[in-house]
Amino acid sequence: MVCKSFGKCGSCVLWRMPYNEQLRMKSENLKEMFDEFDMPELEIIYGRDEHFRARAEFRIWHEGEKSFYAMRKRKEEGRGVIPIENCPIVDEAIYNVMNPLITEIEKNENLRFKLYEIDFLSNSKRELIVTLIYHKKIDEKIAEDIKKLKEKFPEIDFIIRKKGRKFVFDKNYLIEELKINDKIYKYKIIENTFSQPNREINRKMIEWVLQNTKDLKGDLVELYCGNGNFTVPLSKNFRKVIATEINKESIEAATYNTEINNAKNITFLAMSAAEFSALKKENSPLLASYDLKNVLIDPPRAGLDDKSREFVNGFDNIIYISCNPQTLKRDLTTLTKKRRIKAFAFFDQFPYTEHMECGVVLEKVKN
Repeated sequence: MVCKSFGKCGSCVLWRMPYNEQLRMKSENLKEMFDEFDMPELEIIYGRDEHFRARAEFRIWHEGEKSFYAMRKRKEEGRGVIPIENCPIVDEAIYNVMNPLITEIEKNENLRFKLYEIDFLSNSKRELIVTLIYHKKIDEKIAEDIKKLKEKFPEIDFIIRKKGRKFVFDKNYLIEELKINDKIYKYKIIENTFSQPNREINRKMIEWVLQNTKDLKGDLVELYCGNGNFTVPLSKNFRKVIATEINKESIEAATYNTEINNAKNITFLAMSAAEFSALKKENSPLLASYDLKNVLIDPPRAGLDDKSREFVNGFDNIIYISCNPQTLKRDLTTLTKKRRIKAFAFFDQFPYTEHMECGVVLEKVKN
């Protein structure tokens, strides 16, 4: 990948390194980090090194009558932002619309004034949601300005945000389609809720989890399920699935996604992992029909807290998707005491960064 902002922008910190070297360095770092464990061969799963981000957020920088997209400077350059002409890591649908969009916004002072940030969300059909974030009071006239903008960009649904208030001018979601193995799955992705940013790697992650759970016995519980990204395809491998999520909009999307994919063996609960743990400890009648031997977790960067780790440790098989190898290593110290690591994968979600997404499958050791 070639980018005019390499060496200036603080996002792509590995800009000096060819992509194959990045993969080698990251995989070697992971092997060294986890060498205290009895590890299977590390699977390295990667995709394209450009046009891979389906979500992107850019500050807007104003100089005189001109406006620019901006990213933070490299740490070596001090604090602040730099204007950027383009960003080749974003999905092509986003890449192609960025400069025409900012040019049109520049022409309209009401749209341009105090515009602080523009967020993009795209799907595989090249449809987009663009969210304009302002540091000003929004008046009614802006609705007409957005209508004119929509005439020039019919593929975009526009949203405006100002201090916790949201104005949706079209719709606030996209329908994504992923071909996973030989089947097309559809997902409702709601703006400003979590979704996997790298579409290609997300598809490969799901396929990896499917492959590594196809022979498991018992039912599945998934914690931190989001919009059902893993839940819906995984339901084919289990008799029954129960999944939890605290974000209400994500639960709404997940429920919708079970319906459009005809996945009838899934129950979603709007609750935290701690609340579900309490249900299970109390032998709640709600769980009486489940044979919960397997758990899938995809926690935030902080990993599992002590109580969640204790709860997860009660299952025979654990599928752990981690966005932070440091907290994964900490959690594995406990989780491997009665289990062996059956599979370990590195998913390169973010080329040109030091980020390393991991997948681990642990199975209980039989006495």
